[in-house]
Amino acid sequence: MEKRHRAIAAVAAGAVAVALGAGAARSCAGTSEQTAGSDPRDAGGSTAWVEVVPATGSSGDAEEGGAGAAAEEGASCAAKLESREWMGAEDASLRMTASGGRLVETDGTDTYTSSYVVTSDGDGSCGLAVTRADGTVVQATVTIEGEGDDERLTCEQLQNAFDWVPAPRDGEVRVTGVDDAYLSLVGGSEDALDLAVSLWASEHVPGATEAAFDGEVYLDTRTGSVTATFTCDDPGRTILSVTWADGAFSVTG
Repeated sequence: MEKRHRAIAAVAAGAVAVALGAGAARSCAGTSEQTAGSDPRDAGGSTAWVEVVPATGSSGDAEEGGAGAAAEEGASCAAKLESREWMGAEDASLRMTASGGRLVETDGTDTYTSSYVVTSDGDGSCGLAVTRADGTVVQATVTIEGEGDDERLTCEQLQNAFDWVPAPRDGEVRVTGVDDAYLSLVGGSEDALDLAVSLWASEHVPGATEAAFDGEVYLDTRTGSVTATFTCDDPGRTILSVTWADGAFSVTG
């Protein structure tokens, strides 16, 4: 069963209040007051509901766990691999991410992008079938020892380095490039949009610090939904799809 995390942000007089619960994220940006226990969707005023939809990863554990599952004791090797950015154990300029079936390694100058499928998964090791850019298929074995920031990842089939440690987490992802023309199509709530994109990207796109609006939107005149794309600045240039429909944002990647 899909696990969902929820967050509610009420925006009034320029202040943002966020309440986090167990699941993916919901936020509400509005100008009307709400009484305790009432459904915010029944309130008047300009209220925008935001739903952050969990990513579709390459393994069940990665889908359900994301960054939160990797912090829990007993998380699988694949979930830990996909939950964060990794840096070279001997050279911090080397970075590696694996998410959604895409493996990206970079030394700051050259970037190697491969696709992968999880073929086996366990508490301390997992197997990947890695297809490199030239079409070569490599059977890789990943082992992860330790917990949290003390984890150490080893894989002799990676291209930049064999030994990796967790890269420092940089915090939330900034949303940039949003213009008034787009906001006018999605309820005018930039705070709710920023929260939805930032929360989703921070959890599911390791290594990203910014998600930039691409400047194009798709309007479905039949349903009234508006879809736009945002490009993250992670090594793999992950593209997020943000849809506004029925007063709610949904974010996928």
